Amino acid sequence: MAPPEGPRAPLEFGGPLGAAALLLLLPATMFHLLLAARSGPARLLGPPASLPGLEALWSPRALLLWLAWLGLQAALYLLPARKASRPWC
Repeated sequence: MAPPEGPRAPLEFGGPLGAAALLLLLPATMFHLLLAARSGPARLLGPPASLPGLEALWSPRALLLWLAWLGLQAALYLLPARKASRPWC
C-alpha cells in the first residue's frame, strides 16, 4: 500500500507548527538541563538558584565545532547523489 500523497498526507512532527515548536523547545530544554545539572541539588522541576554569566556559557571551541558541523552538512547536501555502478559485495 502506497503512502497517501497530496493535501491528505499525514504531517510529520505536527507539520510546520510542530517543527517550529521543536526549534524553540529543544534548545530551551537543553539550557534548562544544563542549569539544573550545575545547581547544587540538581532538581529538574525547580528553577535554578542563579543564572550563570554569559562567559560561563560561551565557548569559542563549541562555536567552531558547530560551524564545522554546519559546513559539513552543507557540503554533504551539495554532493551529487548517484547510483552505484555495481552492487557492493
